[in-house]
Amino acid sequence: MRPRAALRRQRGALHPAGRQRLLPAGVLVLFATASLIDPSRAQLGPPPDFEHDVKASFVYTVAKFVEWPDRAFERPGAPLVFEVLGEDPLEEALQRAARGKTVNGHPVEILKAGDARDLTPCHVLYIGRSEAGRLRGVLDRVRDATVLTVGELESFAEDGGVMGLRLEQNMIRFEVNVDAAARAHLSISSKILKLGTVIRERKRARGAP
Repeated sequence: MRPRAALRRQRGALHPAGRQRLLPAGVLVLFATASLIDPSRAQLGPPPDFEHDVKASFVYTVAKFVEWPDRAFERPGAPLVFEVLGEDPLEEALQRAARGKTVNGHPVEILKAGDARDLTPCHVLYIGRSEAGRLRGVLDRVRDATVLTVGELESFAEDGGVMGLRLEQNMIRFEVNVDAAARAHLSISSKILKLGTVIRERKRARGAP
């Protein structure tokens, strides 16, 4: 298991004026989930699967603002594969969010893996909370792959995931580890980066624990 990389938050990485613009990601989620809300049910409160639907729509929408290298696809127009790892209901929510849709010209395929040993090549890997004790091993497993890793586990991005997210008061907050994205050869639109918190890795001092 590789040692935890030390990370630091970067200020002024996105704006020439020297101030990073951090906006609530609810703006993006509002756009992403508008089609999920039935006005006739608005006064009844959110449905039981609302939280999962919000997260799934967020993940699906974010994928539209990510560019993968051509070599990530077997052929032009090949499916863009989402995979959910662990015991997490997001797979069904993704099916609802992406049914019959495409991502930048690629049809969507959604897979589920109960164990890291069952992982198949994919473009977006959502790592469920059940993998908390195995997160570092999972991230090491896909470290050199062109995969957008997403998860809700605490310190997900700090541990080497590309995008760590959490739901707070019906709003998605997220961090993007741009060094992890670069290692995966992913280009993430500034439209996404401006909505979240950008973090970068810092080389550990020699001999540090």
